[in-house]
Amino acid sequence: MNRDRAAVYESTTLTAVRETSKTTKNADLPEEIRSFVGDSDLETHTIKLIANQSARQEVHPEVKARIKAAHGLGVRALKAVPRVGAYRIDDPDGTFYLDNGVDEDLALWVDKAQEVTASIEAKGLGMAQLMKLGLGLAGDPQGAWFSALTKAKDIHEQREIERAFAEWADADSIASHIAYGIDVFCSNDMGNSNATNSILDVENRAWLTQTYGVQFMSFDDLLAGLP
Repeated sequence: MNRDRAAVYESTTLTAVRETSKTTKNADLPEEIRSFVGDSDLETHTIKLIANQSARQEVHPEVKARIKAAHGLGVRALKAVPRVGAYRIDDPDGTFYLDNGVDEDLALWVDKAQEVTASIEAKGLGMAQLMKLGLGLAGDPQGAWFSALTKAKDIHEQREIERAFAEWADADSIASHIAYGIDVFCSNDMGNSNATNSILDVENRAWLTQTYGVQFMSFDDLLAGLP
């Protein structure tokens, strides 16, 4: 839930559970890789990290019920914008998440998603708002921004952090839509709850339409357009 997000992020730790190493002979490397490494063999080290969030609560039963109902209708979720240390989704049959490709197609999806989020964050929106709040509360520009999100001094700062989490979710959702090539973003949210500015307010909706061709629809608009 939104009210729990600060505590969940502050409780996040990473545990290394497995490390593997592999050597690929130079002769077996693709030409584009060989141009970087020269005549050397390529050593690959893979470390599996497990994210632990001790403060994370069980998903609300109503949320579970809605997800189950949507899945029964054939709805598939979009994969989130990858961040450093992003988790891997285990969905081999593609029954829960919309496929975003492999190899070159996946790389194009990742590049586009990160391009959009970088543009959004350059405007001070999306994750940038939460990072700014976290760094301000930590008082240490070199510290981890998410480690101080529970240090709000009063209810006003708490609500500001909650709004910033929601803004991050909205921005990454739009970036994922764009990376998938989905041209319609369906939401009744006009960003009115954000005390600063929102990626979903009128001005930024216009920017997204002009820059990325995003078409915004309400739920009623979407229903009216269905056959």
